[in-house]
Amino acid sequence: MTPEPIRTERLLLRAWTEDDAAAVLDTYSRDEVARWLGATPRPCVDLDDARARIARWRSLADGVYGLWAIETPGIAEVSPQPCGSVLLVPLERSDGEPTDAVEVGWHLHPRSWGHGIATEGARALLDRARDAGLREVHAVVYDGNARSVAVCDRLGMRHLGPTDEWYGVTLLDHLAEL
Repeated sequence: MTPEPIRTERLLLRAWTEDDAAAVLDTYSRDEVARWLGATPRPCVDLDDARARIARWRSLADGVYGLWAIETPGIAEVSPQPCGSVLLVPLERSDGEPTDAVEVGWHLHPRSWGHGIATEGARALLDRARDAGLREVHAVVYDGNARSVAVCDRLGMRHLGPTDEWYGVTLLDHLAEL
């Protein structure tokens, strides 16, 4: 499946395609991006790895859930295009038990930082979650990732503090009550 496109004032959120592999490699191969992602952060190593990531991301699309590429037609100075991702996915519990918890997240190329893109994209996904009847959405962030904590603050998320409940690592948990 592919997630349906979402338009905001300045952004187009759309499905990643194989044609985007070079942009995925350019963004996700950078330590300043990859170091904050996943239980075991791993940079993207080549175009084959980028294509495999795109295929996995496309498989996440299911109803309200998905991982979207971010294009910035309303912000001409931002490159590459797409310049990153926003996601709305079920949270994975550390103990493997089922949960109804949902995560919103964002990953952006460093050249796109400081333009409000993560906040605008995440806000669109929180609106999507609310429209789908979800009552709350988490954002989980590594301690030290000040930029992502600032996005959580701009979104009005409540800080729940450190937890090891998700992904088998200790993360700072934030909650948006919809």
